[in-house]
Amino acid sequence: MLRTALSFIALTLLAANGLSAQDTTSYAVRPGDRVTVQVFTAAGERVDVVGGQRIIDRTGDIFLPYVGTVHVAGLDEMGVRDLLTRRYGSFYSDPVVDVKVELRVNVTGAVGHAGQYFLDPTATLVDAVASAGGMASEYAVTSVQIAADQSKVRLVRNGKSYTINLRPSDVADSVLLMRIRSGDWIHVPARERSRVRDNVQFWGSVLSFVASFVGLIYLVGH
Repeated sequence: MLRTALSFIALTLLAANGLSAQDTTSYAVRPGDRVTVQVFTAAGERVDVVGGQRIIDRTGDIFLPYVGTVHVAGLDEMGVRDLLTRRYGSFYSDPVVDVKVELRVNVTGAVGHAGQYFLDPTATLVDAVASAGGMASEYAVTSVQIAADQSKVRLVRNGKSYTINLRPSDVADSVLLMRIRSGDWIHVPARERSRVRDNVQFWGSVLSFVASFVGLIYLVGH
């Protein structure tokens, strides 16, 4: 009951601080996002020299062949498509322009492959972590494998830091549905090592060595 109440309070505070799910149908692109453009002629022939991926620069612009610099920041995916269709209409008759927008997020810490990822605006925080190879098991016990503290995942968004519980047994539905936003930094901290567990590992290694040594002496003596 206490855990449920605390989860509700935490989620209420997160929503109040702007962490509620965003409306991706009208997502406005921003610097750092990636735009993939493909242009086709009216006959269906793809114009390869025009297509490709572009990162929106700090001023909100992308540069494309023939049409040059185009300001796209603040437009949604449909708006970018309409703008480029008009621009390329000066070079091709009835062009068909396909646009895909992806958000930039950084995932670090105790995950499979930390790094920068470009994801669809519909992706959730869980999707972002999964794209980075997922979190290391909380129950990792070897010195090589780093255990993740899944209950204290840190999200840095728009200069503010939040702590989110992504442990499968505790995570709330509203957290599972929480979508990424451009520029998000998701950090999965390593779980603090247990002194008892470290002692068990240490003495287990010592006993294993002693047993092997005694066994070797016995074999040599017989």
